[in-house]
Amino acid sequence: MNKRRIFSRADWLCGLGAFLVSLAVYVYTAAPNVTLLDSGEFLVAAGHFGVPHPTGYPLWTLTSWLFQLLPLGNMAWEVAVWSGVCTAGAVGIAAMMGNNILRWMGFFGEPRQRWANIVISCSFALTLAFSFSVWSQAVIAEVYGLHALMTAVFLLLLYRWVHGPQRDSLMIGAFFVLALSFGNHHLTLVLSPLPFLLILLLRRRAFWDWLLAAMVTALLVYLGFAILSGDVLVLKTAIRLAYCVAFGGAFLLWKRRLRIRIKLIAFLPFAVIAGLLSYAYMPLASSTNPPMNWSYAREPQGFFYSVNRSQYQGPLTEQSIKTLGRFMGTYPGGPSKPRAAEGERSKREVLVEWAGFFWLQLNRSFTPFSIIFYFCSILAALRLSLNRRTWIYLLHIAFVLAAFLQPILDGAVIDAAGWWLQMPYHTYTNLIFALLCVMGGGYLLDALTRKRAKLLWITALLPLMPLYGFVVNFSEASQRNHWFGWMFGYDMLKDLPKGSIVIGGSDPGRFVPTYMIFGESPQPAALKRDPGFDRRDLYIITQNALGESNYMKYLRDHYTTARPKPKNAFEKWLGRENTYPQTPIILPSPEECDVITKETAKDAPEESKADYAFEVGAVLKWIWEKNKDKHDFFIEESFPITWTYDYAIPHGLVYQLSKTKLDRIPPEAVTRDFAFWKDYKAKLLNDPAYASDYDAQRSFSKLRQTMGNIYKYRKMNDEAIRAYFEALELWPENIEVIATLTRLLWDKGDFDTSIPLFQKALEKDYNNLPLWRLAIMAEERKKTEGEIQGLKDTLSQQPRNREIIDKLIELYSRVGESEKAEAIVKKGTNDLADDPAMLRIAVTYYGVNDKWQDALAPAERLIKVEPTNAQNWLLLARVYYSLNKKKEFYETARKAIEIGGVSMREQILNDDFFKSWRDEPEFQNLAQPGGNISPGGGVPPSSKDQPATSSTDGQEHMMLRSP
Repeated sequence: MNKRRIFSRADWLCGLGAFLVSLAVYVYTAAPNVTLLDSGEFLVAAGHFGVPHPTGYPLWTLTSWLFQLLPLGNMAWEVAVWSGVCTAGAVGIAAMMGNNILRWMGFFGEPRQRWANIVISCSFALTLAFSFSVWSQAVIAEVYGLHALMTAVFLLLLYRWVHGPQRDSLMIGAFFVLALSFGNHHLTLVLSPLPFLLILLLRRRAFWDWLLAAMVTALLVYLGFAILSGDVLVLKTAIRLAYCVAFGGAFLLWKRRLRIRIKLIAFLPFAVIAGLLSYAYMPLASSTNPPMNWSYAREPQGFFYSVNRSQYQGPLTEQSIKTLGRFMGTYPGGPSKPRAAEGERSKREVLVEWAGFFWLQLNRSFTPFSIIFYFCSILAALRLSLNRRTWIYLLHIAFVLAAFLQPILDGAVIDAAGWWLQMPYHTYTNLIFALLCVMGGGYLLDALTRKRAKLLWITALLPLMPLYGFVVNFSEASQRNHWFGWMFGYDMLKDLPKGSIVIGGSDPGRFVPTYMIFGESPQPAALKRDPGFDRRDLYIITQNALGESNYMKYLRDHYTTARPKPKNAFEKWLGRENTYPQTPIILPSPEECDVITKETAKDAPEESKADYAFEVGAVLKWIWEKNKDKHDFFIEESFPITWTYDYAIPHGLVYQLSKTKLDRIPPEAVTRDFAFWKDYKAKLLNDPAYASDYDAQRSFSKLRQTMGNIYKYRKMNDEAIRAYFEALELWPENIEVIATLTRLLWDKGDFDTSIPLFQKALEKDYNNLPLWRLAIMAEERKKTEGEIQGLKDTLSQQPRNREIIDKLIELYSRVGESEKAEAIVKKGTNDLADDPAMLRIAVTYYGVNDKWQDALAPAERLIKVEPTNAQNWLLLARVYYSLNKKKEFYETARKAIEIGGVSMREQILNDDFFKSWRDEPEFQNLAQPGGNISPGGGVPPSSKDQPATSSTDGQEHMMLRSP
């Protein structure tokens, strides 16, 4: 076996130097306290031995908890520094590997040229360190710095194995690190094919042994996963996989004449399962009743819920059935995927968009020269030996998987919000890219030097690359003196009455107050920005999760009489006795939440019941009614819960719920609200760091937007317009505010003011397609005002003119004024209740806008007014289908066939609108209502292909899209 050491002293010094330089920058630019988005949640989990949101991130949480025990400073800053330590470790490994790889590739072979290797490797390692994705995640409480470190260690072990393919311990170690990294982030799955590629190319004779060992490992892990899931299909898939592995193992034994590597098959499962043991942290931590106890992982169902979530499309159970289940014969099938709706992008379109956009982002952080060096690494492979070529192939495959697979599966968009969502995932992508640039740069510069030795001094210019990245990315990546997260929570909570209940909605709105209550308040006074801040008397509840079973369980453990007492010395050491307010509040159990929702639904409009906000609003109202006499309620909303607007009073960054319904917002509260935001807006805009803090801009703009929504709900349009303009001062790209404000301005006859708002937003968010559509719509609305006004005047004189009604609906729909279009539809159906064409117009309008419940009444009226028209019955069948009313659908479809005959039968049977029910026996029975007529004899045109009849009878409105 090859056990020689491959890393020289120079390699280690390169790694150490890059580590120290990057760490110094990260510590200097680390966030001084809590930041926005998920930071508060992670900090509370790390500081209190808790469990953050799925997938639980147990490795990050446990290591962060251990690091913050060191007496370095404020807990939030310590965890941010831990991110820096992890990221700097990845940078150091990249520098060490880079220097070694260049020497291994044979570049700059003369001793006096060896300094070039050091310059190249350190330059690209530090360019990696100062790339935007990496730097921005190295200075906040997030999981992606650790993910980059684990990826670096994984690649380091694979690289070491390439030098000695006989050393199974290195490959087993790589699998262990891969499994361990899975406990930090599921993005690790992307890199799982890499070890098998190396084995296949460099140790082909052992490939089948490794594959069998991997299959046994996968079987054991998947079998445990299946048992935990309780899903019959997953269990069946696992059992069939066991048969396949057993058969494959037996075949390999026979083929090899019993000569297989039993030790490998025993050790690999042990290593992988040992790597996954970090997940044992989650039920242990959850059982201590921590303040961050997402998924209630102390129970098997909650633990599985957390682990099962995936970064990709659907939970892991669903993905395993769709992939492995197809091979095992357990995939139940189902309707084929419907055609993409208009405007929906195919995977190919996502790939083309993302690829171009991502290369531009790499160009920004790594400079155009790095892109050249990257492609030169492909050329380098042409002149190298097999193991060196294989290493280059491996990194290129890893880069493609990391850079493009996850974004494509996720349907990534390339506007500002889409990039900020995807950007943190690419710390490990940048790491792989930097290693490829090292090899490409070494190859190119070595080739130039061989032709002309003096060109070697070009290498001395490479340190300008990390300097460029530092200058370009400093303002947005650095969090030094960025106190916006702390301001968000401190200014929200500091003056609330004792014992208040805070309802948080958006990510910062729920997580930052959570940190301020559980993380900042218990800190020693010397480590707090405001030594006197302590709001452990407050109750924090997340709006978005209300009614969810696991959340209600852990919320009741915090705040009700059901709170468990600390069971042992460890829980007492964690401070569980003094973590929560002593006075209990009344909260519903998960079972009571179901009853609350059902009771509320009895009197609710049918269309509102499908809205997620309906259940949340019902549970929140119950909690408020049970506790409002003893506690004040304050809300920071994620999505509007409109019943609260009748009780809303502005209160700084949030709004307070009055104990009784208000006829109007008190004028003094309105005056106080605008005075507060005038001062607060000035404080934010005068802070030099605010202009470069994207999260701060959208978080504070969202707060001001909420009060604008309340003013709009109260028909206080002047106040709403004023509040929305203030929200746009805080974040000019707030598309929700621009859209709402534009319509308010249109109502006032102002079609000019909104156009500069779109132009300003597009300057910063040029790739935002919805913003472009709204901007074009605003221009169109300005042009059509004269036509709309003329039609309205005509309609006032001819209120039963269906053609005018139809044209107005079309114009309003085209420019996005759906409320006005719907008002005309309702008035038209009232005034022309017996006009079949008008009823068809109404049904079509509601269907196109997915308001099928509203479409039901005019559709049912239509068949009474004109019962002999088969197309009317088909239209009603579509409504029933969209409302999932199967009994009514089949009765109506049969009636349509009875009237329309064979052509109608063929139209229904072949219409893609009904695709999801096509395989049902009852649907197939529609083929033989009056005779044995097969639907297979030719495919007549579907409803969308039927020729439209004259507009005088409204038949053209009978074409609806599939819901």
